[in-house]
Amino acid sequence: DPAWAAVTLGQLNDLRDLAKAELGLDYATATMNDVNRRVLQPVCAEHRKSYAQVVNGSELKHADIFVSHAWAENFDEFVTAVNTPFATWPVKPNVWICALALVQSADPELVAIQVGAGDDPSHAPFTKALEQVDKILVVRNRQVDIYGRIWCCWEMFIAYQLGLVQKPGGLMVAGRPADTVMQQVVDI
Repeated sequence: DPAWAAVTLGQLNDLRDLAKAELGLDYATATMNDVNRRVLQPVCAEHRKSYAQVVNGSELKHADIFVSHAWAENFDEFVTAVNTPFATWPVKPNVWICALALVQSADPELVAIQVGAGDDPSHAPFTKALEQVDKILVVRNRQVDIYGRIWCCWEMFIAYQLGLVQKPGGLMVAGRPADTVMQQVVDI
């Protein structure tokens, strides 16, 4: 069950520390893609399981919040954006983040098998996890408009179908919008 591949906010912050150590001076400009390639893929290859499974061992965490985001974002800004909405929550939620919930690999066939590329996305792990959460957190970023990313659009569509968008507090938004979104002009 993909929903049992969540991490705590503390574990996400620990990953930030690990990425800082691994990437050194490159960390300031690192994206989720960079952290995936330099940190997550080696961990997943060594343990043959997802990062969430590695850090949780036999005590897997069930997702409370599904995080929708684009991998081109600055990783440090992403982690900050995920933490910010929950800063005042006395009990912190477990978050489902695809890069941490799925086995990361440079092998496109392994990735396609996990994600269900080419198949009906309603059977993809993203969808299965989203079906079991109470909230979706949409993390915007300065680098790319997330609504130009097909998976982000799919996740919002499913969140709408599940009633999360209509439910008070079911849709949370964090982070700055893409600079290109801020510059667009709408003619009505």
